[in-house]
Amino acid sequence: MSAILRIAALLCAFAVGLAPTQGSLRAQEGAATLQAEATRRFKELHERMQKLQLVKAATEPEQGAVLEAGNRFIQERDLHSSLDEVQKLIEGSRWDEALQKMDALQSDLQSLLDILLARKMDVDKLLAEIKRLEAYKKRVDELIAEQKAEKEESAKAEELERHAKELEEAKAAVAKLIEEQKALQQDARQSGLAAAPEKAAEMEKKEAELKDQAEALATKLEKVEKNAEKAGTAKAAEPKPSEAKPDGKPSEGGSCSGNCKSASNAMGQAQQKLQKNTPERALEDMDQALRKLEAAQKELERMSEEAKRRLMELPFDKQRKAQELTQIKTDHVAEDMEKDDKNPKNDPEQKSTPGKKNVQQAVPKQKAAAGQLKEYKPAKAKQDQQDAQEELEKAKKELEDALSQLRQQLSDEVLRALEERFGAMLEKQKELSARTKAADRLANTALTASGDAPAQVVERGKEIGRGEHELSGEASDALKLLAEEGSSAAFPAVVEMLRDDLTHCGEMLEATKTGAVTQTLQAEIEQTLKDLIDALRRQIEMNDASGGCCMCNGQPALVPLSAELKLVMIKQKRVNKQTSEFDKEVPEAARETPAVADRAAELSRQQGRTEDLLRRLATKLEKESSGR
Repeated sequence: MSAILRIAALLCAFAVGLAPTQGSLRAQEGAATLQAEATRRFKELHERMQKLQLVKAATEPEQGAVLEAGNRFIQERDLHSSLDEVQKLIEGSRWDEALQKMDALQSDLQSLLDILLARKMDVDKLLAEIKRLEAYKKRVDELIAEQKAEKEESAKAEELERHAKELEEAKAAVAKLIEEQKALQQDARQSGLAAAPEKAAEMEKKEAELKDQAEALATKLEKVEKNAEKAGTAKAAEPKPSEAKPDGKPSEGGSCSGNCKSASNAMGQAQQKLQKNTPERALEDMDQALRKLEAAQKELERMSEEAKRRLMELPFDKQRKAQELTQIKTDHVAEDMEKDDKNPKNDPEQKSTPGKKNVQQAVPKQKAAAGQLKEYKPAKAKQDQQDAQEELEKAKKELEDALSQLRQQLSDEVLRALEERFGAMLEKQKELSARTKAADRLANTALTASGDAPAQVVERGKEIGRGEHELSGEASDALKLLAEEGSSAAFPAVVEMLRDDLTHCGEMLEATKTGAVTQTLQAEIEQTLKDLIDALRRQIEMNDASGGCCMCNGQPALVPLSAELKLVMIKQKRVNKQTSEFDKEVPEAARETPAVADRAAELSRQQGRTEDLLRRLATKLEKESSGR
């Protein structure tokens, strides 16, 4: 298939340059000969396409379909008759009609080439699909951000709800401890100065148990107090819990955990006195323990009431509405994906939109979360929201994977499209360069009496100049393709330089400047095209061997930075060489002549463009090294 494509490209390039020039019989014969050659080559091409279509239809149906479309186009447009008609018009010196017919023929040949290459269609299709999936990825990203924020609100409510519950549990534990301490205090009061040995041992053991319980409760309450700080139910200014007075006794008041710890210390004192069977002396320590436990109980009551108040103030209705809105947006994304998959205008071979199933599965999770919020159940809502977020993140991952694959395909298509385009441009440029040399020889041998170029040379220069401008247009189209692909820095800059060189060359030829400066610029254009083609072919071979493109900031790059840098180096070496040759060949005394000045100006222009190219590449390297 690639051989056919190259022949088609050569044919189109050849046909573009077949514009006949009104003039001598020799010119007429030359144009007729060129046209006959084009007709013969086209006939051979068509025959090969027809044979290849039959072979490919059985072995490679996609390529067979492309060839069938091309053969059908040739028949529908009757291109063979058009070529024969142009031949007759040239032979009859009907130049204007021939030019008009050839313009139409050239357009048809370009359309045929587009059909055979199938590149523009593929690239446009890939770009459209990338744009579509990027739009979905952006929408899914927004849904993830919303769902995450709503989950965090539910998590705050869940935390406050859990805190309120642990406060109730702490209150119950303190109340139980107070009740048991009061009962033990009553036993000690009834025992008087001394109790029976068995009773004293029993009371001492019970106080030890209460002491341990109070100490364990103090540890739990420390965690409760930390949660109170997070929930906003703690006191605004809290004294240090275990701060002691100068007399060594614990301070009154303080935190819940501090009061429990003080109660535990007081219980320890009471235990020691009970161990000595002096229950009456233990009563004061028991009173101290009860005061501390009651202080802790009072603070827990305050914290519990504050937690309940905050729970009542939570905007569950607002959170529910926010969740329902996110659910509606998610449902819209799922519906749009479904519509895209069913749209008859889309590629019938296109698979289901990546991530669609996960987006669809997120909707019922979001609906369930909204229902839980309506019933003031933030913990259950948070779990549903987490499930919905995970589904959306899976959808995002599928979209990212699909986009990565599409971008790699785009790079592959762009590489081949550019190689084919530059190959056709090179063939056309070689022909234009040859015609420029012929025009310059004619100008040197056929000057008018006034020293000006004859009208025939002027017209020929304009004609060749138009060809250069047409190639400049081709380079502009290549730049658009590179801009759409978007991963290279130096490569587009080289093509931009190529476009400007072609425009400049066209302007010089239109001014009948066919001499050394123009011919040197044309040689530079040819070499630039060769360098570009070489870089593209090498990258295509590397991709085929490795199974993928090189990467640039996580994205497939058209060509690696090393290849772009090499292009710049080659360009600079050529400018250096031309400058060195200019310095050796042109003596100081001759450098003021117009022709030499033009040559020096052109060298200066080329050096300036190369410096600009280096700056662009340096900017790209700086961005990549900084990770931007």
